[in-house]
Formats: sequence, structure tokens, C-alpha cells
Amino acid sequence: MYIKNKKSLAVICNIVCVIPLLFILAMLILHLTLPEKTFSKEERRYLAQWPVFHTEGIIDGSYVTKVETYFSDQFPFRNFWVQIQEGSNQILLKR
Repeated sequence: MYIKNKKSLAVICNIVCVIPLLFILAMLILHLTLPEKTFSKEERRYLAQWPVFHTEGIIDGSYVTKVETYFSDQFPFRNFWVQIQEGSNQILLKR
């Protein structure tokens, strides 16, 4: 597609750059507003909760690992994203 007008090209570039930022901002707002879940029925397991802060945990790195696990378990619409990943894995493995 050839765009003659440089202004319209700049607008399209700005839109393409802003869309991922809006998505990240929306996910941050959802993470802060949605309540934490304690149990996942789909996975039949308890989800990680916010870890208790200890200086020893910072020194040995276990606190950072627990925070990472918390964010991966409490991600907004996590089941939806897991289903998308499973579906794409099935499609890619069938080829």
C-alpha cells in the first residue's frame, strides 16, 4: 500500500505505536481493580498470593521468584490467555 500523504503516514505510525501502550495500560488497570483469586477450578490448584516481605528473601532471590509467580497467577483473564495458547499450540503441532 502506497501512501502519498506524509501526514497520514505519521498518523498511522502513531496509532500503531499507541495501541500496544493502551493494551498494557488497560491490563495494569485491570490487574489493580480485579479481585485476587485464591483457587483455579480449571487447573485444580491454589493460586499464588502476594508474598510476605523479608530482607532474607531479597538477598537470596526467593522473594522476586514469589512475586513473579504471583503476577503470572493473578494475570487478568488468565484462563482466556491460557486457552489461546493451548489452541495455538494445537494448531502449530498439527502442521
